[in-house]
Amino acid sequence: MQQTKLAEPDTPRWVGAPLADDDEIAAAQAKPPVGVHLVGSVPLQSAEEVFRRASAVLGDRLRRIPDGETGPRSDWILWQYPVFSSRPQFEIGPPGDDGYRTLPKLRLRPGGTADAVTFDNLGYADTALASYKAFARLKRDGEIPAHCRFQLSLPTPLAPVCAFVAPEFQPELEPIYEAAVLAEVTRILATIPADQLAVQWDARFEFAMLEGIVPAWFSEVRAGVLERLLRLSRHIPPGVELGFHLCYGDEAHGHFVKPRDSRKLVEVANAVSASLERPLNWIHLPVPRGQIDDEYFAPLGSLLLHPETELYLGLVHLDDGVDGAQRAIAAARRHVRGFGVATDCGWGRGGSVAVDGLLELHRSVSEPIPAEEGAKRIFRWPDGFVPVPDEEWTRQDIDATARAYDHVDEHGWYSNLDPSVEEIAAFLRDGDILMDYSGGTGILLDRLRLRIFERPVGWLIVDASAKFLRVALEKYRDDPRLAVRLLRFLKDEKRLQRLDEVIGDELSERGVDAIAAVNAIHLYPDLDEVASGWVSALRPGGRVFINSGNLRNPRAAAGEWILDETVWVINDLAEGLVRSQPEYAQYRPVLDDVERMKAHAVQRDRVFLKPRPLDYYTDALTRAGLTVTDVREKTIVADVEEWFELMTAYHDAVLGWVGGNKKLDGHAPTPEAVEDRLKIMRHAMETIFSGRSQFNACWTYITAEKPE
Repeated sequence: MQQTKLAEPDTPRWVGAPLADDDEIAAAQAKPPVGVHLVGSVPLQSAEEVFRRASAVLGDRLRRIPDGETGPRSDWILWQYPVFSSRPQFEIGPPGDDGYRTLPKLRLRPGGTADAVTFDNLGYADTALASYKAFARLKRDGEIPAHCRFQLSLPTPLAPVCAFVAPEFQPELEPIYEAAVLAEVTRILATIPADQLAVQWDARFEFAMLEGIVPAWFSEVRAGVLERLLRLSRHIPPGVELGFHLCYGDEAHGHFVKPRDSRKLVEVANAVSASLERPLNWIHLPVPRGQIDDEYFAPLGSLLLHPETELYLGLVHLDDGVDGAQRAIAAARRHVRGFGVATDCGWGRGGSVAVDGLLELHRSVSEPIPAEEGAKRIFRWPDGFVPVPDEEWTRQDIDATARAYDHVDEHGWYSNLDPSVEEIAAFLRDGDILMDYSGGTGILLDRLRLRIFERPVGWLIVDASAKFLRVALEKYRDDPRLAVRLLRFLKDEKRLQRLDEVIGDELSERGVDAIAAVNAIHLYPDLDEVASGWVSALRPGGRVFINSGNLRNPRAAAGEWILDETVWVINDLAEGLVRSQPEYAQYRPVLDDVERMKAHAVQRDRVFLKPRPLDYYTDALTRAGLTVTDVREKTIVADVEEWFELMTAYHDAVLGWVGGNKKLDGHAPTPEAVEDRLKIMRHAMETIFSGRSQFNACWTYITAEKPE
């Protein structure tokens, strides 16, 4: 690989290359390095605190932010020791001379085999997904810069095996533990969006082996180390950023050896860079404290990194201060340029008292990344379009029931939104407008904003409920990307307003780029009219994204429910309970009043429409002029208790005949009657699911497109 020709001194280059002459050295020394890298551990109370404090001080210098490896993970791999020692196949032996942190070494019991050892849950995926949830929320709220990714720092599988397992058993245990680690990585990759994720492999014991400090169980040490690093990297898809932290240990615990120079670091970095079949996004090389000798930095002139690879040198040390860091920067720049700064390792063992000083020190010796990388892009509505109309409902108080409904997305079965969110996020481009039809309180938008964050995309929520829209408006009133429109019921014409009557000429002329109808399409009595309105509002090439758990899909698996079918089953079981249980005897007369029971059934069926077959929906979309491009289904696991909680919000429609309701019977149910309704509903749910805590439901996803 040829070394890249140097850019002008004032142009940051993310590639190592030797400086050409003294003039360039002087020019480079006058300009601080661009960018900061946080290696991993930051000893604070929580991932959220790490994200907040790192973003506040270094947000304009970071391209990615780790979760700080807080809590049990604060001492790097030590939290994995119980994962090993809890396996019944191991017995505990003395640590030996090469023990990590003087921990006992684990040995297979006499007669035992490595094949019997299993690792069910290492905890890496659980902690990563929990941390990403906080990361996404803070990024959505603008507290984490829009350009930053979530950094997942992982020790290579070799490290815990080498640290915790007796040498004679390491060769057998390594592939088993490595498979478990990669299973955790697979779970993470399946959940965290690729364009938000960056994975860093921490290679510490590999360098202990290369330096002869720790014995390796493979004969060709350099080749074995490289093969393992490349093997791990193959599991990281190109859309996910990939980096390496090459490590000689941490400052607080001490380097296992103080190398004379950076030759081994450069050799491994060059070999990885040359051999990877995907981009290497960054590499981090440590620099010992106080190191300013040419002998140490000279091998950096031989770095052969691709232009897309960011180089970070770990030459920031709290005890050295600004002056020491600047001296190390100047020394490094005699041999390499275009690097960012970092500490030599994580901060975990330095204690929380050091965090503020380290953050400020990094800021003092670095410059922000190029402005275009972090620049915020602005969305603009068409000229003349009023996002929030001046209507009475926009000033009303928040309805308690609507606010309570807004929390339904916390239920596990609302994972049904995830495929729709991913599909919509992949389709939308900067400047696009998404119409969330029947968007209610903005639950889809809540999820979508955790995926697209600050992207300049407009969201138009359309709904027939002013109470629900009022909640959405309250949440997003200050976001200029939000617009809302209420579909009023026209009593004289006995119909809802059409889209073209509410969105305005300005938006009708431009058109929207996508329409989402999630968990609602089964409620439309006249789908032909709705679909026709969608086609009129869509731009050519625009798409409609639909999902529903309340239609009959012929490909549904055996045993999968249509959610609203539980309503009719509850009603049937309730009739039996009222007839048979003495405590409900007061409600028996209504069961024999055919007309009243029929009226309550009609009201129930208006709220919970009878499920219709899949082709009813696809045929209606086709008649409207849309091309159905995809139909698929997914099993969604619903929690019985959570579904019961939602049903209680609709108790008046589900079991209105128990105690009556104001609309049909001229009086509201008494509190005692409402209590009885809920007791009957719970009894019915327990009967339906026979004590099971969960049940499977089939969700159907339909994508359609307006022809160009």
